[in-house]
Amino acid sequence: MAKATAEDLFDPADQESEELLPKTESELDDASPDTNGDPEGSEERATPSSITLPDYFFKKYRLDDEGKPTFNPQVVEAIMEIVDSKADSPQSFMGETADVDKAQEYYDIQVKAVVDGQMPLLEVDPQTTGINFLQQITRTMSEFASTAYDYQDSLSTVNKQNELPDWLIQREEKMLQLGRKYRILRDACNAIDNAFGLKNTSLDRVRVRIDVERRLQRLAEWNFNNSADTSKQTANKLNQATADHCQSVLANA
Repeated sequence: MAKATAEDLFDPADQESEELLPKTESELDDASPDTNGDPEGSEERATPSSITLPDYFFKKYRLDDEGKPTFNPQVVEAIMEIVDSKADSPQSFMGETADVDKAQEYYDIQVKAVVDGQMPLLEVDPQTTGINFLQQITRTMSEFASTAYDYQDSLSTVNKQNELPDWLIQREEKMLQLGRKYRILRDACNAIDNAFGLKNTSLDRVRVRIDVERRLQRLAEWNFNNSADTSKQTANKLNQATADHCQSVLANA
């Protein structure tokens, strides 16, 4: 067997390299856990939430990154689909107990009454009157579409073999009345839009969306304040306050 020469032997110590060690300092823009770019810290994030909400809250609302209640964008999109489908729809008289022609005649009388009510205001300040009138149409459409979404969503959860509950019948009635109100205002606006002196009197989808989001935001905050279980959070605060008080007593004993 041939004898190994010095060239055949490998010694790791002969290799010149730096020892691979983790960084002991982080850059200001480092977003790794527990660094300047992560001011919250992994320990804080690992702490269980002290606020409990029922499941139905998250069906229409959500919590933002700071844990505050806000609207669900998917619900907004669903409501806006209803807005698009109902914006130019005619008033339906299906289910009217009276004759359809008489129902249409009464509807026309209501539209004319709204128009007549605006005429004196148009003589004084047509543009402001027009702006206020358009704002009312926007709010009415927002509430109508939102109520229609609530009705549709609630209808999908009830047992079809049972009679509709009273609260759902009331919601249905409110939806129908809001739809009628919107169309009366819309048709009245179409009859006198030239008198407003405005460039555009059509329904502004963006403004309706803003009003829908504001409405959902108010409801999110209301439901959060009335359904959130904060007993654990309150207990934590009280326990901390008690501990601080005991430390104060001990320091002054």
